[in-house]
Amino acid sequence: MNNSAQNTQVTHDDHDDHDHYLIPFILIFTFAIVEAVGSWYTGSLALLSDAGHMFSDVLALGLAWLAGMLSKKSNVQRHKSGVSYVEIGVSIFNAFSLLLVIVFVLIEAIARFKTPHQVQGLGLTIIATLGLIVNLIVAKQLHHQAKHHTETLNNRAAFLHVMGDLLGSVAAVAAGVIIYFTGWMPIDPILSLVISLLLLVFTLNLVRDILHTLRQGQKPHGH
Repeated sequence: MNNSAQNTQVTHDDHDDHDHYLIPFILIFTFAIVEAVGSWYTGSLALLSDAGHMFSDVLALGLAWLAGMLSKKSNVQRHKSGVSYVEIGVSIFNAFSLLLVIVFVLIEAIARFKTPHQVQGLGLTIIATLGLIVNLIVAKQLHHQAKHHTETLNNRAAFLHVMGDLLGSVAAVAAGVIIYFTGWMPIDPILSLVISLLLLVFTLNLVRDILHTLRQGQKPHGH
């Protein structure tokens, strides 16, 4: 392949990477605002926690795109594993932000058990279902990125953020349906706790991969 063709391929790859992060970024950012307003309207913690996950995703996807672009530069410093320090730093930040969201939801859920809130089941179900659709689209985009391009620690961190959102949307839909048909309000904080614990497992796996990269100097394998 001549230099012209190589330059064209690099430009195409950069543009492709940009699209794979830009489209999810726009979708997540837009619907995070919708869910934040919706959580206030419906009074749902499950929806608020999902909105919180989405806002952390906005930051995660933006940083993942930036890290991906910077890591392609020839003068970027790299760990002995071959992973750029920019990618490692962003992955650590994403893991930390996930932990902050988890702690917030846990504290709020405990408060909800002590002082139950009224939740509008129908509004919660509608908004959460739309959020579920958005998260499925974004998850598919990021899965395509990992499957057809190099799966990096950075991609994995961003994908885990979105998987947390996907689980949060499922929980919010379930909470809305149960509240609408039974009026049982405790299901909202209960499902928020369940999703936060599942997200904690994903986050700890990400932390393990980061530590593996730093200690062993080997790229983590997908699970």
